[in-house]
Amino acid sequence: MTSGIRVLHCAGFRLDSPSWEGPEGWVAQRIQDLWQTFEEVLSLCRSEKVDFLFLAGNLFEQEYVSKETVERVAKSFARLDRTHIFIAPGERDPLVTTSAYRLAVWPSNVHIFLGDLSSVKVSAHNLTVYGMGWTAYRQDEPFLEGFQTAQDGTLQVMLLHADVDLGQNTEGFISISPEQIALSGLTYLALGHQEVWSGIRQEGETFWADCGTPEARSFRESGPHGVLLGEIEKGSVRLEFRELGQRTYIEKTLLIQSNLERLAVRLLSEISTQERQKDLFRVKLSGPLRDVEAAIPGLQKLLTDKLRFVEVIPLEGQLTAEPMTRNGEGYPTLTQIFVDEIKERHNAAESAEDLEHWELVQKIGLAALGQGREDDEN
Repeated sequence: MTSGIRVLHCAGFRLDSPSWEGPEGWVAQRIQDLWQTFEEVLSLCRSEKVDFLFLAGNLFEQEYVSKETVERVAKSFARLDRTHIFIAPGERDPLVTTSAYRLAVWPSNVHIFLGDLSSVKVSAHNLTVYGMGWTAYRQDEPFLEGFQTAQDGTLQVMLLHADVDLGQNTEGFISISPEQIALSGLTYLALGHQEVWSGIRQEGETFWADCGTPEARSFRESGPHGVLLGEIEKGSVRLEFRELGQRTYIEKTLLIQSNLERLAVRLLSEISTQERQKDLFRVKLSGPLRDVEAAIPGLQKLLTDKLRFVEVIPLEGQLTAEPMTRNGEGYPTLTQIFVDEIKERHNAAESAEDLEHWELVQKIGLAALGQGREDDEN
């Protein structure tokens, strides 16, 4: 028996999904990137002598996955003969009648959690692994309500494709509460729902983390993507985030200038040669709306030959030049006064960060004024 285990925790590959932000021609490239990342996960399992590979959901994209893809994955896992593999199907690859998991014969080192909460004991590692698989595209029952591990002296780990309640529920999910995690008795709870990893958290004596996805799929998923790798033993979780993502979606905000060539040079000076060839960029132009719209084609042309992928768009919530309505007596409304004040600060902004700050203030202020507005139609 060993006192600890070496693990790799990942989720969200969504193999065969066509959903990638970028031009249509990039889909094939991003699918190739994803397979490269998948192979790197397998390589890490070998080089790092991983005892357990935990896949916390969404390994496949059920609506698009092919039999060839599932068989390729099963054969790849069979070659990890020294690694135990546990899979908890998620909302994108649930155990429905036509489930992807029914399209291949899985090797003996793979365990797929089927439906209701169950557990597997691995005596050689003094470990109990709990898990539950989705059986539909929506979750109707809570995962951890009333759950506590059996106190049998084993290391206790659980895999779930689930969300932790950090303020609001995700549609289709019944979130796990921090209190439920603390009462579970688990050493580690391996989750896989968020696009970006959560960091290692702790509730009571239980550590938990959402590993995020191995590859970003859109500009909404900024930040590093990869897997969690390390050791788990009783009372101790030592996992590090290992970045594996092949490409990054990067957004830049620029204040409009009359000299577009100079603006392009400034932007490119912040981007390495490797990033120019590898990553996808979105440039948001800020300033008077008419000037921004006129500048977009020119800046797009200047950057297209320098970056492998770039799109130039106006920053959301641009201030327009049109005056807002005043009241019937010719006096400015409270909203007009507020917008005029924001415009002054907007025009005095010295950086893109200042612009974003005052645009956020404008959005919040207009929302508050709208909620508190009383219209007198008489």
